[in-house]
Amino acid sequence: MTATATPPTTVADRLRVPSDVRVSTIKGARFARNRVATGAMLAAFLLAMLPLLFVLGNVVIKGADVVSPSFLTRDIPTTAAAGELKNDCATRNIYDPTADCAAAPKVAAAKPGIGPAVVGTLITTLLSAALAIPLGLLAAIYLNEYGKKGRLATFIRFMTDVMTGVPSIVMGIFVYTLWVLQFGQGRSALAASLALACLMLPIVVRSSEEMLRLVPNALREGSAALGSRTWKTTLRVVLPTALPGLVSGSMLAVARAAGETAPVLFTIGAANTVAAATTVTGQSTTLSFQIYNLITNGGKISPQMAWGAALTLIVLVMILTTIARAVSARFTMR
Repeated sequence: MTATATPPTTVADRLRVPSDVRVSTIKGARFARNRVATGAMLAAFLLAMLPLLFVLGNVVIKGADVVSPSFLTRDIPTTAAAGELKNDCATRNIYDPTADCAAAPKVAAAKPGIGPAVVGTLITTLLSAALAIPLGLLAAIYLNEYGKKGRLATFIRFMTDVMTGVPSIVMGIFVYTLWVLQFGQGRSALAASLALACLMLPIVVRSSEEMLRLVPNALREGSAALGSRTWKTTLRVVLPTALPGLVSGSMLAVARAAGETAPVLFTIGAANTVAAATTVTGQSTTLSFQIYNLITNGGKISPQMAWGAALTLIVLVMILTTIARAVSARFTMR
């Protein structure tokens, strides 16, 4: 007779049982190949992270000296106001480390800031999100829960894929020609939000549809067995289950909208004061627009302000993403 293995009965026997089944089943050459493959995947991940870490480190190092509470609230100086910094050594030395003006008289001068761009970025991003995210979610719900593989649903998916590949500058020119010139509405934060919403919409639709598709059909069938209609099943079961993925897709679209420059150049205008940037129907500005504007202006002060604006934009996107994650975690079905 052959002896049969008996399960461990005592605590000591349980401690001797390996917690990872691979310890007892993967040996010799298989174990070595497993280690090599694991190391290769880890190396590939680190290699992919290097550009991100390099960019973030470069932005933090060059922008941290500039960013301050006053920098985030002051008005953007015009060319004339920036020239007055030659009489303000304390401020000039912050943005131009090579400046040597210790003997110059200290007079009141316009302090550089990026306040209008911060306000304009918040307004345009939130407004474009308010336009694109609800419409994209409704489209995704129709495609996955109602349209499925019908002709209209197939046509909508095709047009969504086409919109995903449209260059952002083309979308900016389209909104500028139709809204600014044809309708005569002028450049404004609303015009920029329309252009950004058009860029966000296909991202929200496709990502949301994929998240809804991952919800197990057993949940839908169980809700239907209890007598719930499709709309109630979608609202009470499907959406709460897919909420983390829906938020992630929406945040991906928001991050792209916050960093877009090309459509904003044609549609938003150029506001230099915080008061002017707070209007939705008037000219405004964004951080991405100001980064482009400051870099193209040249000089030694403008690049430092551009690095500060870049760091501010990254931190702003991280804050919005963190808030969205916290909200989704609060309302996720457990």
